[in-house]
Amino acid sequence: MKPPVELHRLISAALKNKELAAQLRSSPDEVYAAYRVPRCQQALLKGDLSEAMEQLGVHPNLRLKFLALRGLLQLKPASVAPFLDSLEERH
Repeated sequence: MKPPVELHRLISAALKNKELAAQLRSSPDEVYAAYRVPRCQQALLKGDLSEAMEQLGVHPNLRLKFLALRGLLQLKPASVAPFLDSLEERH
């Protein structure tokens, strides 16, 4: 399978363009076609996106951004406060 150049371009563009990001969430197939993402890659993107990103060789940084753009990134809120507090206690 060829490198996911078109998909990388799409992700980078969607990060800069809120309208494109919204369209990526609402009608991803149209966006994939507009950015000429190959059909074989589009087929993978219809399944588990994390697995598809792995199979396609999408850069890890762009994987996270793509999942976030699609509204699928589930991260728990985190705070560095406990870590900073523990540093203060040591010094």
